[in-house]
Amino acid sequence: MSVLDASGMVAETDCVTNRKSAEVPAEEEASALPELTSLLQELRCITRRMRSDEEKENETNDWKFAAMVIDRLCFYLFSVYLFLLTVVFFGMAAV
Repeated sequence: MSVLDASGMVAETDCVTNRKSAEVPAEEEASALPELTSLLQELRCITRRMRSDEEKENETNDWKFAAMVIDRLCFYLFSVYLFLLTVVFFGMAAV
């Protein structure tokens, strides 16, 4: 983004921080390269870890859902069994 500074000259500004961009000396650029490489490796490691954690969480949630379905099925089967057993029990007492 270009803006006019106080002297009326066009100055380049950074869109994120809205600061004027400055020339970086070659020495600073070369010394920053290993730090940036290290930061990039760390960010990749963190990203990989977050994706792994998310996949594990999704798998855990899938298993919890499957367990809930089986639990509900067993509850309904047990309820039907108790109802039929009660009907049979009272039916035998009436005879």
